[in-house]
Amino acid sequence: MKEQKIKVTELEIDLIEAIDAKEKECLELLAISENEAPKEVVKIMRKYVDKLLSKSHTEENLREFAIKLGALWGKMVVKQYDWKWKYIDFGNDIEGIYLVSPKKFYCCPPLYFLTKILLKENRGFNGNNDNTIMLLFNMIDGIEIKKPKSNYQIIS
Repeated sequence: MKEQKIKVTELEIDLIEAIDAKEKECLELLAISENEAPKEVVKIMRKYVDKLLSKSHTEENLREFAIKLGALWGKMVVKQYDWKWKYIDFGNDIEGIYLVSPKKFYCCPPLYFLTKILLKENRGFNGNNDNTIMLLFNMIDGIEIKKPKSNYQIIS
């Protein structure tokens, strides 16, 4: 089987501005300062996501929350671990906005990740939806100690 060529590019400025705007909207929504420590922000986000999951919302509203929360979660990963926003095309109908680790070993699609959680599609081993935003945030610490078989391994 032929290996797919991965294309990684910088985000367009309008996309960066849109992510920044959603991140700021989320900070306002959660009533937290942009100077708050990333780990504390993610803890607050985790509790907020739990509250969202405990109530009924339209899919459209959940998707909007996911964009805001994904933008803020991504910003916290950038701030804490020095990951970078990129656009990745894996060449097999999988493409989108990702965070990329400093050594380019790993990548994570935060907007998609939060969407799956809020739409209750992030199934754990027990088959139930899991709010794993804090878990994944913590797992990123030191993740590049071991190099995977190929770069840009998707984590979420």
